[in-house]
Amino acid sequence: MKRLLFIEDDDFSFKSIALLLENIGYSGDRIVRCACLGDMDDVDVPEFEIVLTDLTLPDSSHLETFERVVKKFPYTPIIVLTGTSEIEVAIRTIQQGAQDYLVKGEFNGKSLEKAIQYAIERTRILDKIFIEKQNLRAIINNTKDIIWSVDKDHNIISANEAFWERVEKICGKRKRDIQNNDLDKDLLRTWAAFYDRALSGEVYKMIWREDHDGSKTYEEVSFNLIHDKDQNIIGVSCFSRDITRQYKYLKMIKKQNDQLRKIAWVQSHEVRGPVASILGIAQLFNMGNPGHAENIEILENLQIAANKLDEVIKKINSYTTTAEENH
Repeated sequence: MKRLLFIEDDDFSFKSIALLLENIGYSGDRIVRCACLGDMDDVDVPEFEIVLTDLTLPDSSHLETFERVVKKFPYTPIIVLTGTSEIEVAIRTIQQGAQDYLVKGEFNGKSLEKAIQYAIERTRILDKIFIEKQNLRAIINNTKDIIWSVDKDHNIISANEAFWERVEKICGKRKRDIQNNDLDKDLLRTWAAFYDRALSGEVYKMIWREDHDGSKTYEEVSFNLIHDKDQNIIGVSCFSRDITRQYKYLKMIKKQNDQLRKIAWVQSHEVRGPVASILGIAQLFNMGNPGHAENIEILENLQIAANKLDEVIKKINSYTTTAEENH
């Protein structure tokens, strides 16, 4: 069973609070006392489920005490014990990570037990949230797709590594050194308009094109809304994936379809004329008297119609060749 660490230099305070602790199950060797911060060097961190600490000790005082205790026990819930004159400092310790504070002389065993239980449970919840956040971060970092979110003022809330790699490439600086003025003003205005469109309540997608050394890349960017508990829009979640190959492939398919439509139109319209002429003229040919003078004129007209048909066939071949080249 894990134990409780009690950091307190005053013997009377220690004994009186230790009695309350015994009544709620922390008896005997379950309570370990440190009379000053220096004594913490001899204790084993993992064995404690909670730390109670006074703020004023022989070798430290106020926020310095809390900072040193947190450094020693970063993952253990801490309850600060304080005098009435130190309440303001105690509140600041809450802001810096303490789970609760109790004013000496103003709590009983029941309120102490409740404070300890709540502190332990809150820490478990925070640990669970931390693990979930780490899992989520591992997931979003395990992709080349760019993921980020902004608040209503267009400030970055969170982003994956792929996002920062892109920004570093654009700015030519490391993430920690990037300032707003390192980004192109026109680029910022363009994206601000995208964010505002989403912040107005619209969930949408758009295609973003960039030129890199003469070659174009295409990305599909989706914008989704972030709501608070009252369903008010408080930000935008953005997801960008590279669709260059798909985009170019679809453009190629479109060109091929255009060529095929041209071929179909030529076949259904332009081929008919010469073919109909050839068939009509062939019927006029005098088969009984091949040497008849009219047959010469008929053959000449057949030649003209055949030449027209040949031109149409060449046109179809040119469309077919273009379609194959696009492929």
